[in-house]
Parts: sequence; C-alpha cells; structure tokens
Amino acid sequence: MDTYGDMVTLMLTFFVLLFSMSSMDMSKWQYIAEAFSKGKISDTEIRVVGEPDPENDPTAVYDDTVPEINEDEEEIVDFEDFFMYLKEVVVTNNLQESVEVEMSDTGVYMRFRDNVFFAGDSDVLLDEGKYILDIISDGIRAVNEMVYAIKVSGHTAASASSEVNEWDLSSGRANAVINYMLSLDACDSEKFSSAGYGKNRPLESNDTEEGRRQNRRVEIVFIRNDMDFTDPDVLNELLQLEFGNNFVLPSGADGSSMEDSSDANDSASDITEDSGRSDPDRDYVSKEDVIAEMQNSKAAAE
Repeated sequence: MDTYGDMVTLMLTFFVLLFSMSSMDMSKWQYIAEAFSKGKISDTEIRVVGEPDPENDPTAVYDDTVPEINEDEEEIVDFEDFFMYLKEVVVTNNLQESVEVEMSDTGVYMRFRDNVFFAGDSDVLLDEGKYILDIISDGIRAVNEMVYAIKVSGHTAASASSEVNEWDLSSGRANAVINYMLSLDACDSEKFSSAGYGKNRPLESNDTEEGRRQNRRVEIVFIRNDMDFTDPDVLNELLQLEFGNNFVLPSGADGSSMEDSSDANDSASDITEDSGRSDPDRDYVSKEDVIAEMQNSKAAAE
C-alpha cells in the first residue's frame, strides 16, 4: 500500500505539472527544462528581451542567446576589441536606450539605467542585470591582464517620495554589481573598487522626472594599464573620475567657494593674483598644478 500510494502521488504531481504547462508560458517552460536537464539554472542566465522590466516580471518572454563577438569569431586581444564586444552586447540585447558604452584614452565607460540592474529602491540584482554581467564578464576575462582597475559607482536622484537612504542605496547597488562579478571570477578582486555618490553627481536636473530617470544609474569604468601618465588629458580624466568635474574650485581668503563669482572662470594665475588669495596660513592649488606635479612624479619614477 505504501508503494502504491507513492505511485499515485507521483502520478498526481505529474498531471498537475502537465496542467500548469498547458498555457505554454515560455519563461516557465525554460525554467522547467533547466530543472529537468541540470537540476538548476546555471550556465545560461535567462534574460528579458527588449526593454528591461523593473518588476522582473516572471511572465515575460525570455531568450538565452549569447551574442558573438563577430562573424569570424576572433578573440578579444585588446581594449579596442573589448569595446566592440561590449557594443555588440548592447545592440544584441536591444539596450541602446538603457546602456551607453564609450571609449577614451583611459579605458571603457559603461553607463546603465538603474532599471537594468535593480527594481525601485532596491539593491538586489535582477535576472536581466545578472545576464548582462555574465556576458560582460566573459569579455573581461579575455583582457584581464590589460585591466588596471575596474570602478563601479552607484547614483541616485533627489526624490521626496523615497524613504530609502540615498547613500546606502547607491553604495549597495555598486557593491551588488561587484559581488556578482566576483562570484563569476571576472577579474582579480584587488582591481575592483566601488563608490556610492547618492544624488551628488547628476547628469541632468533633478527638477524633472526625465532628469531624475537619467540620474538613476550605475556606471562601470574599465581602466586600461597601458595609459600614458605623461598625457595631461589622461591625468585630468583620472582626476575627474575620482573627484568629479570640479575637484578643485577657486576659493577666497576665507576659504569660501568662488564657484559663482566672476573670477571663477579666470585662469589659475589670474585667480591667485586678483581674488584675494593672500592668507599666509592657507595653501592654494589649481588643477594645472596637480597635473604638473603628477607628471613630474611619474617622470622621476621612470
């Protein structure tokens, strides 16, 4: 009787499974197929095709197609190939409106709208974000020796309706991205760094909903190790990456910012002579001085 009861229970479970599949929901079918074939969803993350769903809707249509680098299946051998690979990832996944990829002398910049990775006021990665990071990590492994550093930064927008701490949220999102990439063994852990800037580095004005939507983002910068540190543009870019566009502001003798004064647009030498920087107890510095000092230090080290 025990054996017969077990068999009847299994048959009932089987028919319930068949009934649940009668609607032919493709996402559920893929989950079930993965469960029977491997016991878990592992090798290929399931992604949503088209615009990312902020609610991570389980009824959405999924696809597990992995984009190829190019038709000739050439390997990624340098940062230029890596940049083209990332561009292909964006195009293949229809993410042109949500993900931007740019390249400079310093490295490759990726900017993601927050809904690619996270739901509102959450720092838990969505399946869509995991899928994208899986593909990106494949490219990172190919150029691991050429990567000097990888910086992930989280950004929020000023919103009166949200009760979540903006510093915790932006930092948590950056850390979530890094932790997932570390779990994939994408790159050496000592090359990663994270930062949460809250609402303090906006791209657009926070006065409009569209501006706030642009400001809610995650940025990943892949810095190459063959940079020319004697190039002022490279040094300036690194300083802006770390400290923002206005990391050195003109100041008066009392230490107050002169950002809004008429002298703020003058050259460093004019400011020193004309703006009252005469306090002997204060050390004044300009962006040009910082860059020159870094160039001299680099040359001396070589």
